[in-house]
Amino acid sequence: MLKQHIYISDKKYAFKEIFSEFYASQVVFAVKLIGNKHDAEDIAQDVFLNIWRSKPVFKNEIAFKSYIYLSTKNRCIDYLRKKRPGFQDVDSVKEIAGDVESAVREEAFRLLEKAIEKLPTQTKEIMRLSMNGLTIQDIASKLSISVNTIKTLKSRAYKILKESYGDVFMILIASVLSF
Repeated sequence: MLKQHIYISDKKYAFKEIFSEFYASQVVFAVKLIGNKHDAEDIAQDVFLNIWRSKPVFKNEIAFKSYIYLSTKNRCIDYLRKKRPGFQDVDSVKEIAGDVESAVREEAFRLLEKAIEKLPTQTKEIMRLSMNGLTIQDIASKLSISVNTIKTLKSRAYKILKESYGDVFMILIASVLSF
């Protein structure tokens, strides 16, 4: 049996590992969009079969997850068009697109949390407080450290996260954190 690999952020992952980690979430997502578990499983399998055949390379984990959710969404729309020939409802398509964006955003936040967890203890605490809406001054008061130290540690954290996850991740951080 040939081993297939997926490349994400220049790291090699076994296709089986990717399938095991993401198949269930894609089935749940497809069920939410089409309402039928059996067909949702077929759709998810088709998405993974396409990934296996095309051997794509992804810049980062966010790019991979966006790709997989968008692929599932597109397969669901194709399914709905075939099963319901009159399916051209723009509002339904917008709702589905909104579901995809929400799913990708949730996944991005999960990755952000995972990335922040790897930061040094004090930096991690500063980033979490920032995500909870505290200002730099509030964080400095709460932790009894200078505003400049907060700025320096946040800046280092941003640099580390950008190096690890690229510009896509920085857009998410910018929308969540105040600098």
